[in-house]
Amino acid sequence: MRPGLEEVRDKQFGVFTSWQVLCEYTRAELRALLDQGEWVRVFRGVFREATTAPSAQLRVEAARLSMGVPTLAAAYNTAAELHGFAVQHNHPTHVLAQQDSRIGRLIVHRDHVDKDELELVQGTVTTNAARTAIDVARTASRPDALATLNAALRRGIPRAALTLELQRHHRRRGHTQAAELLELARARPQATLRTRPKCPNAGVPNLSGWLASGDESTRRSCRCAATPARDGPDGLSGLPWPERTRPRVGPDGRCCSSCR
Repeated sequence: MRPGLEEVRDKQFGVFTSWQVLCEYTRAELRALLDQGEWVRVFRGVFREATTAPSAQLRVEAARLSMGVPTLAAAYNTAAELHGFAVQHNHPTHVLAQQDSRIGRLIVHRDHVDKDELELVQGTVTTNAARTAIDVARTASRPDALATLNAALRRGIPRAALTLELQRHHRRRGHTQAAELLELARARPQATLRTRPKCPNAGVPNLSGWLASGDESTRRSCRCAATPARDGPDGLSGLPWPERTRPRVGPDGRCCSSCR
């Protein structure tokens, strides 16, 4: 890349416009670089090098240049990506602006936003973390919305801040969904405690009879029934028997020695 365009690119998160290119290249050279795949179109009239990753900062800056506005704010999933709690990274680019846009893969929202709901993240103006989490919780599918709220809590966003932000959206679409999912959201995934399957002879109709019989060899409890256990490191149930052998049932319907 020629020095003049390289300097412009570095000031714009890795993107450059067609008219900036034409200050250093001819139109034929521009078309050739695009045809060869060395440059990639981001939005209308805005390009990046193929070796430059399409980060959220790059896409928001490309949207600003394509729309010809002095500033834009990242919002919804794009803001979540900047804050570090996005659950999907293949969404269109979401921004807040007062003018409409029909650019593919770019969604422009005309939502009202207060100044205290905006902040600078990685050099890009974006909705703050609480506003972003609630916006996604209102509008995303339930699984994605809950995953976003969980991720936001893990990133250290206080639940009280999310609850306060939710109150500011009480008349907006998706408020009920966001309120329900915020009640379910947890900062840490719950450890699942499972119970081992009952001993195979538990379904034998006369089980209680032979356990209460006078035969001393049968008057024992089956320890394999409903004993709490966690899965082992290989994903198998944490069974107490050597080599994870399951208890067997003898010809008479009694537990074999592996249950003792």
